[in-house]
Amino acid sequence: MQLTRQQQGLLDGDGGPACQWAMQFNHDLGNFFGAEQMVPVASAHFAPDTGMAGDPGKKLLAFLESHQARVVVPAYLDPCSVDIGRAAEWMATYGVSETFIAADRETQRHCRALGFRPTYTCINYQTIEAPKRGDHLAWGDTGAAIAANAMFGARTNFEGGPSALASALIGCTPAYGMHLPGNRRGNLSVRITCAPEEIADWGALAAIAGTLSVGYDTVLVFHGDFAPPSFDMLKQFAVALASYGGHAMFHLAGVTPEAATLEAAFGGTVPGEEHVVTRQDLDAVFERSTMADNSVDLVVFAAPQLSIDEVAEIVERLDGRRVHGDTKLILAIDPQVRSLADKAGLTERLAALGGEFSTGTCFYPEAPVLRETTGWRNLVTNSAKLVNTLASAGYDVAWRRLGVCLDAAVTGRLES
Repeated sequence: MQLTRQQQGLLDGDGGPACQWAMQFNHDLGNFFGAEQMVPVASAHFAPDTGMAGDPGKKLLAFLESHQARVVVPAYLDPCSVDIGRAAEWMATYGVSETFIAADRETQRHCRALGFRPTYTCINYQTIEAPKRGDHLAWGDTGAAIAANAMFGARTNFEGGPSALASALIGCTPAYGMHLPGNRRGNLSVRITCAPEEIADWGALAAIAGTLSVGYDTVLVFHGDFAPPSFDMLKQFAVALASYGGHAMFHLAGVTPEAATLEAAFGGTVPGEEHVVTRQDLDAVFERSTMADNSVDLVVFAAPQLSIDEVAEIVERLDGRRVHGDTKLILAIDPQVRSLADKAGLTERLAALGGEFSTGTCFYPEAPVLRETTGWRNLVTNSAKLVNTLASAGYDVAWRRLGVCLDAAVTGRLES
C-alpha cells in the first residue's frame, strides 16, 4: 500500500502509541483487501458493543485514553446496550444487572474521552448530518453504511468496531470495496410489480430480494412502476437489505443518486435477466411470520431507530387507545428525536397511552438480556431487521404492518 509521508510517520510511531495502533490496524486491513492507498474520511461512526467487545475492547479503549488519543474527524456513536437515562428503572423493573449497566457506562465514558459525540444513533444521516455525495466515510453500523452508500452516494464499507475507531483517530481508511467506483455498479436486476405502501412492505421487499444473491459484492438494482418511497420507507429498505443479504449498496432507478436511469445504475448495459417480486410474494412474507401463542408481550418499533415523523404517526394512529395492561409498547429512538418528541408533547402523549421510549438504544442489542430477565417471549413488529436479528434471541416474533401492530398493542393479542 502506498502511504503519504504523514501516514508513514504515524505507522512509524511519530504520533504516539495510540495513532500508531490505529494506522497499523488500518494498514493491515488494507493489505488484506488489496487496497492501494488510504483515503481521507469526512466522518466516522463507531459501534462500541460492550457485550461483544468484552475485556479486549475495554482494554483497547483504556489504552487509547491513557495515551490521550483524540478523534480527528466528526465521530458519532452507535446506540448503547441500555437506556442509560432509565438505568434505575431497568434494574428495578426489568431485572437488568447493575454490573451490565456499569460496563456500558464505562464504555461510553471512554468513547467520550476520545472525542466521540454521544449521539447514540444508528440514523446519524437523518438526525445529525447527512453525508455529501462522494464523501469517503468510516461508518460501522451496517444500516447506516448502506444508507450512506445508496441513499446519499457517499462511500463507506461495513467497518468493524476497531477499523471505525482507528479511522476516527487518524482520519483515513483503506480504499477498497465500496470506496471504489467499479464495486458500486449494479449487477443484479429486480423488477417490482407490486406497490409497496408502507415501511413494513419495503422491509419485506428487501427481505425477499436480499436473499436472491447474498453477499457484499452483490449490488441490486430495483425498478418498476411504483410510487417512490418516503425517506423512512427507504431507510427501512436499506437496513433490511444489509441484514438479510449482507449488501452494502443498492440502486433504486430514478430515486437514488447513482441511478438516475436504469442504465446509469448498471454502469452501462442493463442485463437481460431479471428477478420479479409480486404482491403475492410480499403478502406471503407476513403470512409466514406467525406466533404459536396469540398473546402479545411486546410490540416494538426499532431497527432502525425511529424518526420524529414515525413517532408522530404511531401516536396519532393510536388515536387515544391505551396499550393493554399485559403488553409493552416500546419505541426505540435516539436522543435527538427524544428532544424533538419532548418539545412536541409526543413523549407525554405516548406515556399517557401506556407506551414508552427506549432512548439511545435500538432494542435488539439488549433483547437477549431482557428476554432472560423478564420472561418476555411473544413480540410483534413492523421492522424487517428486528425480525431477522431476534431469530436467535429466544423470541417468538410476528412481522406485521403498522395498523396490525398497533391493534396488537391495544388488545394484547395478535388477531391476524
